[in-house]
Amino acid sequence: MMKLKSLKITVSVLLFSILLSMFVLYTPTPVSKNDVEFSAAYAAETIEAISREPHSVFDPIAHETVRLYLKDRLETYVGAANVTEMNYTSLELGADTEYDISNLLAVIHGTSDTGILLVGHYDSRGHVGRDGELGRSYGAADDGYAIATLLEIARLYADKNLTNSIYILMTDAEETGLYGAYMAATEPFMDDIGFIINVEARGNEGPVYMFETSSNNEFVIDFYKNAKLPVSYSLATAVYTVMPNLTDFTEFLAVDKQGVNFAVLDDLYYYHTPNDNYNNINLSSIQHYGSQIVPLVEAFVYSSTYSDVNYFVGDQNQVFFTILPNVFITYRESTMQVLHFMLLALFLGITTLLVVKKQTSLLPIAKYIGLIFGLVAVFAIIGLYLAKLIAFIGSVPFSITYVRMQNTELITLFILLSTVVALGFLYKKFVKTEENKKALMIAGIFINLLFAILTGFALSGASFLFFVPALFGTVSLYCLTFIKNTVGLHIALSQNILWNTLLIVPILYSLYLAITVGGLLAFMVILVINMATVIPYFFKQIEL
Repeated sequence: MMKLKSLKITVSVLLFSILLSMFVLYTPTPVSKNDVEFSAAYAAETIEAISREPHSVFDPIAHETVRLYLKDRLETYVGAANVTEMNYTSLELGADTEYDISNLLAVIHGTSDTGILLVGHYDSRGHVGRDGELGRSYGAADDGYAIATLLEIARLYADKNLTNSIYILMTDAEETGLYGAYMAATEPFMDDIGFIINVEARGNEGPVYMFETSSNNEFVIDFYKNAKLPVSYSLATAVYTVMPNLTDFTEFLAVDKQGVNFAVLDDLYYYHTPNDNYNNINLSSIQHYGSQIVPLVEAFVYSSTYSDVNYFVGDQNQVFFTILPNVFITYRESTMQVLHFMLLALFLGITTLLVVKKQTSLLPIAKYIGLIFGLVAVFAIIGLYLAKLIAFIGSVPFSITYVRMQNTELITLFILLSTVVALGFLYKKFVKTEENKKALMIAGIFINLLFAILTGFALSGASFLFFVPALFGTVSLYCLTFIKNTVGLHIALSQNILWNTLLIVPILYSLYLAITVGGLLAFMVILVINMATVIPYFFKQIEL
């Protein structure tokens, strides 16, 4: 009877955790037209106007029509005297181009010339790129979302009395080589730029991720915490370095500017194709750009703190992740190292006590450490070959970071759920004695803690993926060792399920959006390591 009650509690906690995890990547309700808020409705009007035709540099008539439309809109908001056409010939671009380009720069002056620079490109994709890209995009999302966001900022702040300035840069020829940003990065106005927000789109819907920062981002992340409904993971910058994409932000990083980069990632299949059109825009996603970016602009332009153009230059990075809507966890690398070794000391202390009390021993712990590593390797290989098989069936090229194929969401979900079920089955089938159960718990925590410490030195942004499971695994082990009250144990073990679910479900979903089904190898590795600290406690709670 007690086990049935425990089963109900455990399953209820799991279902609640999964349900709650679906709200981590929440996007806001679109705002209708009004004079005081960022409005997705106004933004949609802009997108409709500029996405009637493909307007790449290879479509000169449509391209010029869009440029003149944007120039007129900027002049209407900030005045013609504050809008500059920055024209460059093909000779100045220093590349084998057959076209000239033209950036648009609008300035809303504050008391200080130091300013925040908002960047988006107005050219659309005009030719076939990587496999599966059809070209001839209408540029509604990429980069109409950015252009509409920039015009909304101009509309909202044009008549305000600002402490710091706002620079709005609409670049040209991003799709063909980042040429507009490359040239803009050399202009004198860049000396006055203290912070950059680049706006992009790699899809057309879903949450807007802040997916890239400048290096040594400690003050950048402190500033990003002003955003409403922030969605970001320090893992993202590491993943982005292996992605086959560059953005205008790349050129500003090259001249040592600080800032952040935003994009939607969902519906990759629409990216760089004729499906990137007005009929497929998502108003909630557009509003999410505003929810994050407007508070950053607001904080910057009204604080003399940011009048120091070098304010955001830092000495270290931060580890950060979204765990619930508007719950954004951050800590510096120096703090991360302290946390890692404090947890290591606690873990070793509890393990030593359990060994001394003969509740477990070192040999089975070592055995299970080896078995978990073996399972990681096996499931990684399974993930790799399943991804290759899916790409083969879909007749598309395979890459571990890019398989451009529609309708792979359900098969990916099925594979990951099957992996969890398989791990649970193996646990129930082969882990019987209390000594072995404790040994497996310790082995799972050890592996997660080991990866947390190693990534802390080599790839700090990814360390939280392993630190959080290790933390709650250790807390659960501590409670099982020292707490005898059943209610207290249920609460402790429920926390393990809750926080690991809130972490792993959005992370795996976000990674799927970023690197597609080709990333099954990485998904499997992360999932198996995470489950090593969840499954033993899940079944232990049922046994209470």
